[in-house]
Amino acid sequence: MQIEIRSLSYIYNPKTPFGKLALDDISLDVEEGDFFGIIGHTGSGKSTLVSHINALTRVQLKYNKNAVLKVCGIDLCAKKPDVKTLREKVGMVFQYPEYQLFADTVRQDVGFGPKNLGLGEAETEERVRAAVARVGLDYDEIAERSPFELSGGQKRRVAIAGVIAMRPEVLILDEPTAGLDPEGKKELLALFKRLQREACPTVVMVSHNMDEVAECCNKVAVMNEGKIAGVFSPRELFTRRELIKGMGMEMPSVTELAYYLAEGGVPVDPSCLTESELVDGLLNIYSGGDK
Repeated sequence: MQIEIRSLSYIYNPKTPFGKLALDDISLDVEEGDFFGIIGHTGSGKSTLVSHINALTRVQLKYNKNAVLKVCGIDLCAKKPDVKTLREKVGMVFQYPEYQLFADTVRQDVGFGPKNLGLGEAETEERVRAAVARVGLDYDEIAERSPFELSGGQKRRVAIAGVIAMRPEVLILDEPTAGLDPEGKKELLALFKRLQREACPTVVMVSHNMDEVAECCNKVAVMNEGKIAGVFSPRELFTRRELIKGMGMEMPSVTELAYYLAEGGVPVDPSCLTESELVDGLLNIYSGGDK
């Protein structure tokens, strides 16, 4: 099990009039190879949960006597968890990761993490080259350029390269396509799916975009008021329209269209998740397959 969570709670501003229970007895498993989605309305606890996974937010031991939080075999409920090793094993891509760029050159920026691991110059260079190539950029073209001179899309890819140069076992994505146009979102999602296949076997993605969740994830946890309302496959989840709508979220656009077509008498599967599924279904119907 890559991530094991049992009975985890978290309180902001405890013992003050402003106290808020952000996580309420959370239990969750993420297995190696999962592309695991976490969804929920604003304030449901999503970001607080994922910030525990890489120890940006520490477990409140006082309020978690029986809690379990293990990530890549590291016990984060220990009094002195091995955070250094955790940082090597868990990479995190924040919203607008390009805002975290800081070095004079792309090579220095991407190589910052590996260098801090104590790796030699040759291995650091190899990791930087490989990471830059994985995000679809030409190392020889941009290595000595300032990251601040690049386009917005290139900046984001450089920031992601800096994360994967650490070669994490778990990659956490917190609203990774925020601020991108539709084409940019499509390209970045394709990149993350490729990274999971080739480099980072386990991905956890927080997203408000149900199209992204439907396209990428094999499991989805739904959060509501600090609790896990359920864990589903995307197809199971998006047949529960009342659950999704009741929490103020939208259905995937393809699923919504398929639903309205089915309601209007077109015998298409209303649980379609992707454009190709819907198109194939319609072609099958109107080419005579279901006539």
